[in-house]
Amino acid sequence: MAIDGIRSWFSGFSWWRLILPGIAIGIVFFSLGSGGLGVVEIEPGEAAVLYNTTPLAMFGPDRTVIREQGTVTYLPWFQRVEVLDIRPQVLVMEGDEDRSDNHVRKLTVRANDGSNFWFSKLEIHYQVDPARTDFVIEQHGRADAYKKKAVLTRAREVLRDEFGRYSFLEVADPSTYSKATSLAKVRLNAQLEPTGIQISQILTPKPSFSQDVEDAIKARQTAEQAVLVNAKQRERLEKEKDRKTQEVREHKNADFQALGGKLAAELQQASNELVAVQREADKYAIGRIAEARALHIEKTTHAAANAEAAKERARGLAAQINAVGAAGPDVLNLEIAKNVFPQLEKISAIPYSRSTTPLDIRQVPTLMDDHGRHNNKGN
Repeated sequence: MAIDGIRSWFSGFSWWRLILPGIAIGIVFFSLGSGGLGVVEIEPGEAAVLYNTTPLAMFGPDRTVIREQGTVTYLPWFQRVEVLDIRPQVLVMEGDEDRSDNHVRKLTVRANDGSNFWFSKLEIHYQVDPARTDFVIEQHGRADAYKKKAVLTRAREVLRDEFGRYSFLEVADPSTYSKATSLAKVRLNAQLEPTGIQISQILTPKPSFSQDVEDAIKARQTAEQAVLVNAKQRERLEKEKDRKTQEVREHKNADFQALGGKLAAELQQASNELVAVQREADKYAIGRIAEARALHIEKTTHAAANAEAAKERARGLAAQINAVGAAGPDVLNLEIAKNVFPQLEKISAIPYSRSTTPLDIRQVPTLMDDHGRHNNKGN
């Protein structure tokens, strides 16, 4: 009977009324022992990740990113909250020693020609992606660990690599280190963005060199400035040349136009004179042709008349000849008597006799014939 009474007492008693307060008291003692009461305040510019440290789903998912400001509660020993600074950060490389996570010694680079140069103050602006706060913690660690393990280490490596491609003379050119800065930013983002960090800006000042290098750079800059001055002077002279050439061209074009007009006028005058001369020539030719035709007609008529007269004289001579022929030899004797005998009275002659004395031909002068040869003929 006693045992049955005890059993009825236990069965009527609500054990859960004792268990739940005990659990609550245990949680409080555990929280006090762990140094927290399961309450975290998320400040502006912060994000948090709530982790379930147990395999039990009743304590939530494995991780939850919290981006809203305010108070976050959790169960100590079963849950954990990690807070991360997501405000824009500026990593400054300046001076000869590290001062803090975001203020480290200056960046020194070795150029490809072996010389060294540095930047007096280089700034890298970066920020954590709030939506990927859990990746940042997973990749780089808690709190501010990402500042040293991610940005600083990779920034020095990438910047030295990009700026070290050039010689000191090339780096002294603003366009060159501006290009290297842009390429470094692209490479850093390619490495850091997958881990939840983004580089927004890199401010690179003019690099500094040793004194002898600075002197060489100044000498080169002086030479380049002289080249620019000469180039501008040449450009000015080219423009002056073009201007004067244009003026001469315009002046000569005006002269050409005036000369062309003058020559056109003279050509027109010559054409008019040619027409007048051709007109006079045609007139003269017509007159001469008319005169020639008249003279031709006159000469032709005169020739025809002379021909008729000659024919008449010929017929008269023919009649005379026929008359002489009919007269016979007496006419010839008569003519000889009239014309030959009077000439005989003018002729005188001596009788010729042959010499009886021999002639010595050696004493006869040599006679030359008509061709210049010796001729020994006698008389």
